[in-house]
Amino acid sequence: MAVAFKAPVKDIVFGYEVIDSYNILSKISAFSDFSEDIVIPTMEECAKFAEEVLAPINSIGDQNGATIKDGVVTMPEGFVEAYKSFAESGWASISLPSEIGGGGMPITLSGGTLEILSTANLAFGLAPGLSAGAISAINFHGNDEQKEKFLPKLVSGEWTGTMNLSEPQSGSDLGTITTKAEAQEDGTYKITGTKVWITFGEHDMTENIIHLVLAKVPGSPEGTKGISMFIVPKMHINDDGSLGENNNVSCISIEEKLGIHASPTCVMEYDGSTGYLVGEENRGLNYMFTMMNEARVWVGGQGLACANGALIGAAQYARDRVQGRPVGMSKEEAKKSTIIDHADVRRMLMTIKAYVDAMRYLMFDNQLMMDLEYFAEDEETKAFGEERCGILTPITKAWVSDLGVELSSVAIQVYGGMGYVEETGVAQYLRDSRIAPIYEGTNGIQALDLMFRKLPLDNGQAMQRLLGDVNKVIEEMKNEDEVVASMAGNLQTEVEKLSEVTMWLGSRMLEGELVDASAAATPYLKMFGQVLGGYYMGRAAIIANKKYKETNDEFYADKLTLCSFYIEQLLPLASGYASAITAGKDDLFAMKAENF
Repeated sequence: MAVAFKAPVKDIVFGYEVIDSYNILSKISAFSDFSEDIVIPTMEECAKFAEEVLAPINSIGDQNGATIKDGVVTMPEGFVEAYKSFAESGWASISLPSEIGGGGMPITLSGGTLEILSTANLAFGLAPGLSAGAISAINFHGNDEQKEKFLPKLVSGEWTGTMNLSEPQSGSDLGTITTKAEAQEDGTYKITGTKVWITFGEHDMTENIIHLVLAKVPGSPEGTKGISMFIVPKMHINDDGSLGENNNVSCISIEEKLGIHASPTCVMEYDGSTGYLVGEENRGLNYMFTMMNEARVWVGGQGLACANGALIGAAQYARDRVQGRPVGMSKEEAKKSTIIDHADVRRMLMTIKAYVDAMRYLMFDNQLMMDLEYFAEDEETKAFGEERCGILTPITKAWVSDLGVELSSVAIQVYGGMGYVEETGVAQYLRDSRIAPIYEGTNGIQALDLMFRKLPLDNGQAMQRLLGDVNKVIEEMKNEDEVVASMAGNLQTEVEKLSEVTMWLGSRMLEGELVDASAAATPYLKMFGQVLGGYYMGRAAIIANKKYKETNDEFYADKLTLCSFYIEQLLPLASGYASAITAGKDDLFAMKAENF
């Protein structure tokens, strides 16, 4: 049987200390009172909701999935009631600005709540996650009338939001979209076209769904420069706020998928549907990136959620399962042992747990930078937040989501044969996690973004500033006692290697060898993620060491052990990517396509 979900509240709370969130956010007037006094009860209440309401219907959603009949999508048993409870409890709006009716908490806080909710039930968590992005896009780029019309019920959770980008012929290459937007005399547009892979494009949890749709106005420039963004509600909204007739928006079908079965992935058809232009024509892709960048960070969070959920089950199974005699243990001792006493099982569990910590700290810090970019009151801090968020986002999205798949697979291995049996529930995490490296821009695209957009920022100085911050932490570690200082050498070695290949890549691009750089993009991102994991674990080690001395709490001793394990045994994997980065394109293109 599947193991009951128990949210890792204490780990999450510690994560906020690692990234220094309380000190940094206190400098923003809207978040001046952000502290553990807010975080701890919030996470405890969120955990209670997730454990009691969402986790029990997770396997139901996986087994039964969302269904469609005559264009009507029906959610699995328990999901409609769970969503109503979710919205009524305020979880839909906790990290949205207070001026639009939200809870006024920083985006950083949503890292912990979304982790808890999505570990309990990833398919469910996709709906409010997308709504949050839609809200941001309308709030930042919509006009006052649009905000008044659409935001209140999106913020309250009475309606949900989506983003409609891809089309049958146009996946990541959005310049080829054909959805048409024709201007009307009343200032609205008629939207006509088909969109695919629309998460929660149709469902029965809310009475209205607000779609953000990318389309082209006739006569607009070719490619991505001619894309505009439109708000297209499923149901017309009357002047008094009541709902009118369907807005010629229909769901043609839902996809049969490897995982996230309770999340309907829809093919949407717009047939002269009324749409409202957001901002200016031909700037839709710019506006959509407000939504997409938030979504990309959270896609990394989905990898974290799956890895953590799989870990919870694997650890409990390892504590319970009696199998074999561990090496070095007597027959008498072995009678009382379980598989968690085997060194290889320990290695697998330690690997997952250490990575999960590093992944969490990276995601929280990425969201912290987003808060600075959006809400800081001085331009210097805003600029720093935008710069650092820009660098971290592709790494959070790709490195963390890739690890979500890999670590969920490792968790199955802990179970042995039982991990391959659906009864245990762990296989669902692997299947659910597999979408994360694909959507919101495949991980290969994230690697190209890091290589060609982020590495050259400010002539490479933005990247050097980040590496400079890593080096500052190394110096701090050297000044701590031997427990922490002993970890500094490995981190320094890997940072130096990363700096070396970064300079090499920069020189190749200056020389015009762009294919060499594109061939190196994915191993470079993986190397960068591995090193950043060491950076955050170094920061965690400094804090955990001090806390352990103050409290003698075993929790902090364990955190130190995890930091040491990561830096000594996982971080050195970073150097292994260096030769792939500097190998260039030759091997990749030496074979004819038909010979693969």
